Amino acid sequence: MREIDTLLLEIKICDDGALLARRKDRKPLTGEDRAEARKVADSLPGITVDDVLRVFPGARVLSKA
Repeated sequence: MREIDTLLLEIKICDDGALLARRKDRKPLTGEDRAEARKVADSLPGITVDDVLRVFPGARVLSKA
């Protein structure tokens, strides 16, 4: 699960791809809030190191440097 915080939203992306969002001020989500949550989630990289290590536990991660 990945978690992202913006100025107004708390966004969680579950391992199955489900998107959970809520406002930090606890008011109901608006359509604009939902659109922003989708936009932020879509802008994230598709595969992260955490995803790879979950599939291949014990793998060694090398940097280019």
